[in-house]
Amino acid sequence: MALVVAAGVLVVAPVAFAATIEVRPGPNAIHKALRRAHSGDTLRIHDGTYRESVAINKRVTLRGVGGRPTIDARCNSRTTFVVNRGGFTLDHLMVVGAADGFGYPPSEIDIENIGRGTVNDVIVHNTCGPLGEGAQYGINVFGTGPVVVSNSRATGAFTDAGIYVGGISDTGGEPLRVVNNATFLNHQGIIIENSFGNSIIQVASNDTHRNNIAGVGEPASGIFINNSDGVRIRSNTVQNNGEFGVNISAGSDDNRLVQNTITDNPVDLNNQGSGTCGSGNTIGSRSGNPLTPCG
Repeated sequence: MALVVAAGVLVVAPVAFAATIEVRPGPNAIHKALRRAHSGDTLRIHDGTYRESVAINKRVTLRGVGGRPTIDARCNSRTTFVVNRGGFTLDHLMVVGAADGFGYPPSEIDIENIGRGTVNDVIVHNTCGPLGEGAQYGINVFGTGPVVVSNSRATGAFTDAGIYVGGISDTGGEPLRVVNNATFLNHQGIIIENSFGNSIIQVASNDTHRNNIAGVGEPASGIFINNSDGVRIRSNTVQNNGEFGVNISAGSDDNRLVQNTITDNPVDLNNQGSGTCGSGNTIGSRSGNPLTPCG
């Protein structure tokens, strides 16, 4: 409670405190807990399997405890998590069960047109079949502010990308960060697409390997920068991918590659843009424009 003096009268005013809500497996358990929650609350998701798809419309934290809880949409939804409100956190969860055929884009986690948020220590896995059946994206981030995707793993033949970032035009001076993730056995590991303007995007310390399965769009690669400018690509390991290690399209300009290891791909670096610089990288065979030294 808080003490407030108004017109010479002592008034006791309520103070809102963030609550912790314990969630255990049961029919629509997370959905029911979110209905009870208020902005700022934390949902502790206990170990087990939650067979539901979830919409996040509040500024809340969902944190797995006691193991790694699994949220499974059971191939009955285009998304397992759809995030409609900034200020969210997803932490220490496994997210599966998104499928094609229910709208676009089919993603395990879909984050669009919000301000900020965090996905940390989350495993996304495609469990609903190959091209035309399962999810295209593990984590889809579109049109947002400074979202962070960190310490997570995307695998299981996502037919577009394990992690997709697109349509980013203004991050408010803070970086959108894709950092310390592992993406493997997808079509593309990480895609940054149609992002420029006042956006700051950092792709750092990720391990992208063996992204070589059949999929949609461009040839299989570890990291694909498409029609995007000013992306900072640092300290990533990009090896044994399908056609390209790092693929930078024409129209992707003024990007920076620093201290990456890009080896053992059929073509390690395909740089078709202009003004992209590099320093301290270990790169095997090259195709396209050479990198200029970064100042």
